[in-house]
Amino acid sequence: MAKSPLAKNSKTAKYIRNSKNVIPLRLTIPYKNIKNRTITEFDVSHLLHLGANSNNEKIQNRTPYLRSFCKKAKQYVEKGKSATSVTSYYDSLRSFILFCDAVNVDPFSEAGYLKFAGNDGELRHRMKMYRPSQKLWEKSHNAELGIKESTASAIMSSLRTALKWCGLPTNSWGNLHRGFSGGEKMPYKGYSDSEEKILISRLSELFFTLAPQLIAAKKENLKLPDILPVIIDLGSHQEVISIQTHLKTQDQNVISVRPSSAFNMVMGAAYHLMCFFSSLNDSDVKGIAHPLTIHTDERDKSLQVVKVSSFKARANKEVDAILTNQGFDVDKRDGVNFITTLETLSALYGGNEEGSELIFTLNSQGEKSDTFNLGELNKHLMVELNLLAPTRKSNLPWFKELFYSYRNQLVIQLKTETNELGRVVVSKVTCPCSKTGATRGATSAAYCILSCYTDLPLKGVLLPLSYSEKDSDGNIHVSLKYRDNSIHEFSIPAADKMLIQDIEQFATDLADKQKHRNHERLLLKRGNAHQAPKDWDGISPITSNLMRIWSIDPNEYFISLQSSRWREMTSNQVYSENGKEGVQNLLQNLLQTIDKHYVNGDPKLNKIIISQAMQVMEQLGEDTSLEQARAKVVAKLGIKMLAHDEWKKKQENERAKTNPNGIHCNGQQSILGGKNTQRETNNAIGFTLPCTEYDMCHKCQSAKAVDDVQSTYKLISFIDVLKEALDRYPITTEEINERIAAFEFTLDGASQDVYENAMKLFNKKGRHPRVSIDHAILALYR
Repeated sequence: MAKSPLAKNSKTAKYIRNSKNVIPLRLTIPYKNIKNRTITEFDVSHLLHLGANSNNEKIQNRTPYLRSFCKKAKQYVEKGKSATSVTSYYDSLRSFILFCDAVNVDPFSEAGYLKFAGNDGELRHRMKMYRPSQKLWEKSHNAELGIKESTASAIMSSLRTALKWCGLPTNSWGNLHRGFSGGEKMPYKGYSDSEEKILISRLSELFFTLAPQLIAAKKENLKLPDILPVIIDLGSHQEVISIQTHLKTQDQNVISVRPSSAFNMVMGAAYHLMCFFSSLNDSDVKGIAHPLTIHTDERDKSLQVVKVSSFKARANKEVDAILTNQGFDVDKRDGVNFITTLETLSALYGGNEEGSELIFTLNSQGEKSDTFNLGELNKHLMVELNLLAPTRKSNLPWFKELFYSYRNQLVIQLKTETNELGRVVVSKVTCPCSKTGATRGATSAAYCILSCYTDLPLKGVLLPLSYSEKDSDGNIHVSLKYRDNSIHEFSIPAADKMLIQDIEQFATDLADKQKHRNHERLLLKRGNAHQAPKDWDGISPITSNLMRIWSIDPNEYFISLQSSRWREMTSNQVYSENGKEGVQNLLQNLLQTIDKHYVNGDPKLNKIIISQAMQVMEQLGEDTSLEQARAKVVAKLGIKMLAHDEWKKKQENERAKTNPNGIHCNGQQSILGGKNTQRETNNAIGFTLPCTEYDMCHKCQSAKAVDDVQSTYKLISFIDVLKEALDRYPITTEEINERIAAFEFTLDGASQDVYENAMKLFNKKGRHPRVSIDHAILALYR
């Protein structure tokens, strides 16, 4: 066939694929929930169907909206933004579509938007139903829980973004209804001093007991025992808890995480200790990665520092934290010791490749898990360490109701459900249960009731109990006799005597049914009538699952474990001394975030201070001075001092920083009849520098002794280095002895318990890390 004369001059067309013009067939978004650490591809095509159910009718006109949503979601993550935010936008969109389908209105329309967010819309209804004063167990069956206005505001913020990604004009629709405010700015509630002491001491014991054993087993290639014991100090006594080491879960066919295993519980404790030591927030703590570097301070070689850095995506800036080996108020390990132990453990079990997470969990295959379910870890930590909340007594009415229901062989099934409109309602149903279930349930409820009255151990208590007569305060003392013949007592209101007697009668009935009469008759026990009565394992018989079954919220019976509470506690401690700037340096938040969440102090303490201040003002008059008015209020309330005075005194004590020799000083040298070399030095260089002649403190009028364990520990260490200098520099013996005698005279002023605790530290750890022989040498050769 003849060729065209144009063929030799023609060129082959090249087809260029433009990805921008390609319409994806699958509707997927980057997905990452709070439990996962990796971003997955998530199919949202079910939103095309009625009720977001793939088995229902498909509504074709939703396709362009959802395709636009998926495109925007992918672009959002490609720009380096959070996939977790995309997940929250999807959740809001899904809930909105479910509601609109339930009320038969198009979700991608102005009518659907106003039905949900309008002035008479669904969110307004949920806000009206909110009753914050009622606990879940106080509500009736089918009662709506409702939401706070701040929650409605957050829902609308996410929904507006989601609908905007769908291509809808949400900005103009927003002008058609009233806005949702963020509500009252309630600060996070930090841990109290007593809560801090309990949490740090018990979390430290768990971490520093188990972590070294896990490290040794991995290094030496040893098989771990099935159970590792941990001794927990409960104040009045010690208790041994047993932590299982295996990682296997009930379902052997599914790879999952066992949160109660030793390694995973250690990592859970490490998360909270990191929050305590670093004051980083949740995402930053989870984002800490290898490698970590330990630095030595150039000025003080004994001071080690670890700098932990991470990235704050929402604020688009890097944040870091400094951990030092200086001791904290709680007499436990220091930050550097903690981080080095954690880094070693993490590297051995998960590798130390650059960028790999420092804190993680292991799955049932012994591999690094993609999830970090902090909620499940917290449940087991709270129960195993018995982290009882100081406000747990508020649950007494619910525990009573549970106890008497179980006594009648009935179980109250309490939970929340979401109805077809997306409203959260209460489901409270009473059903019959087995005798075994009723006995175990009544025993657990009885334990919770007794634990609301006392911190005494309830294991090994023998029947019967003893009751005193009602005292002048209207209370009755209940005496407990233990199997070791020790006797302890606690106090209850006289009105609650019948409740305790009913618990005793329940225990007596069980003891009477025991097959052998020579068995112990215990107040609370495990085992049936054919078995010898036995104690439960661990500190408490309460399981992590029981609080969920009984619908007890976090911080109602057990102390809630949250990074925000650690940060609030730390910010309160820093704010009193350094103001907002100090808090900003510590937490590395913007000032508006600090104003909203961190610097308002403890709300309860603030209210007490305001209340007492008003009472003082009421007492003021022509014949009553301020001091007299304060004294009257103190006497009236039966307290030692006003809350503000107590807080102020505490801050002053905390601000009493000491020199390396343990002496507090304002930095201004004032030696009577002596030579003030500090003034001469400052005049010569033209600067005002603080005094550093720590060996002269015994002659200085500015020096003050501090009755504090850490300060006394420093002073003991300083005396010890002076004594060491005696052997090294015999020509200065007389001068050194004079200084030793002067500082020992100062040491005699410490209270007995402070001195004893300081000596324990000295004998256990040696000299204070901030005190060395260099201080003695400098003192002799200035």
